Amino acid sequence: IKWHSLTPADLHNLSAQLIETEVDTHFRSYLINISWSLSMDASIKELTATKICVMSKGIREHFECIRCNYTEKFQSQTMFGNRRWQFHYIGFPVEPEMFYSISAYNLPPANIYEDSPSKSIMLTSPGNLLVSI
Repeated sequence: IKWHSLTPADLHNLSAQLIETEVDTHFRSYLINISWSLSMDASIKELTATKICVMSKGIREHFECIRCNYTEKFQSQTMFGNRRWQFHYIGFPVEPEMFYSISAYNLPPANIYEDSPSKSIMLTSPGNLLVSI
């Protein structure tokens, strides 16, 4: 465990939606499109990555995390036009009739005994996801 003199603020926003993809098997499949935006404060200069974890519950349970690394240090708190930095990740597969708990937090993480900021949301998939084309 490493002590960080400064750590980034919490994500400003976290959202998710199902998106449809087509595969060669003539069935539609779905993925989760996870979107997040960053807080507009000076701590953005400490941000190195965002970690996203998805836990699914239903007929079977699954837990998976990914780390989205930022390739360069942020030089500004906002994008052009004074807009928040916004990112998307598409890649978690969706199964019918499942509950998805999605959580995300910025890295480096808060130090021990400090508030560990994170955002969490829930998403439910309908039962009729696999449809023949």
